[in-house]
Amino acid sequence: MTMINCSIQKRRNIPANEYFIYGKLKNVPDSVVIGLYVSEGNIIKLLSQDTLTNGEFSFRDTISDTQQLLLMSKSKGFPGVWLNVWVAPGKYVEVSGQDKLLRTWTIESDIPEQLEENRFMGCAMTQQRELMQHLAASYDWQRMMFIDHPGDEEFAKKAWAKIDSIRKLENPLQKEIWKKEMEYMKSAPVSRVWINNLLLYASMMKYENIMPYKDEVKELYTRMSDEEKQTPAGQEITQYIYPPVTVGVGDEMVDGDLYDSAGVLHHLAEFKGNYILLDFWSSGCGPCVQSIPEMKKIVAMYKDKLIVVSISEDPKDNWKEYIKNNGMEGNQWNELRRGRTGLAASYQVNGIPYYVLIAPDGKIQDVWSGYGEGSLLNKVKRNIK
Repeated sequence: MTMINCSIQKRRNIPANEYFIYGKLKNVPDSVVIGLYVSEGNIIKLLSQDTLTNGEFSFRDTISDTQQLLLMSKSKGFPGVWLNVWVAPGKYVEVSGQDKLLRTWTIESDIPEQLEENRFMGCAMTQQRELMQHLAASYDWQRMMFIDHPGDEEFAKKAWAKIDSIRKLENPLQKEIWKKEMEYMKSAPVSRVWINNLLLYASMMKYENIMPYKDEVKELYTRMSDEEKQTPAGQEITQYIYPPVTVGVGDEMVDGDLYDSAGVLHHLAEFKGNYILLDFWSSGCGPCVQSIPEMKKIVAMYKDKLIVVSISEDPKDNWKEYIKNNGMEGNQWNELRRGRTGLAASYQVNGIPYYVLIAPDGKIQDVWSGYGEGSLLNKVKRNIK
């Protein structure tokens, strides 16, 4: 009775311009840290965090409109994914759970988007729980490999073998969850949450071994109105379902609209006749950031032969702030698009950092991804004599 009264009291005390999230967990030890995040394009930004005390956590802040936030924990035993939670001005949100498998937690509120989110989560809860267990095991192995045993090649070999075996169990479960959710979407109202889920499925279509439901995604897309298709999310979905022509080594380069931080329009054709190195990156990507000093060396060493074009995936404001604060010079450009559409789709960017070397004749000479110390310079040396 006391807890119910506390909940009622919390509901009554929320100012009209604030939200309040209250969480109560069982079978989760105190000292576990719960984080509240927001997604800004491809950047997941930490807003606040709270340490579990007596099984409780809470978050409170001002807000002007309804927004989707993310609950996540990096503590041992958690699955390394987030739980969508919707907040709105003057609203109380209550989260409860019986373990660390956060996508099995219950979220109670009267926010329409949260009610719809809950219906999606309920489509395949049995499979969701099993998937969370596998993801937690996989995440723990990664944590041990990178944090507890850094640089231990023998342990890394053992860990990757375990992770690979776990992923073989994860993939069928994820496909089953998506299938059940898509079945629900055939008759569910086309809402903000509905569109968010379709965006996820559409973005996965290029990974055929993961997303086998291309026809189903295209069929669901026909339920969207023309007005919905013209929204930023709708346009991104359209790009994923009907992607541009892709190119690879030996093909002519693809050009497109790119903008510098002052908003000036640019094209790759400006540099034709030189070697052009495209660097697809994000400030939220650790290896991308680690590669910056080495890229500066390359720019200086090959200034007479090579033009580097850094193409950021970050949202406009995040990107401009990052390059200003870090004194980044040169061709710092951005397509100002949502997701990996446009040039990122044409050059088949699946992960970052991603590099495309274009020869002086305009043909693609080499393509590679990832970064380790010295790898970028070695690649350029092998390609440009």
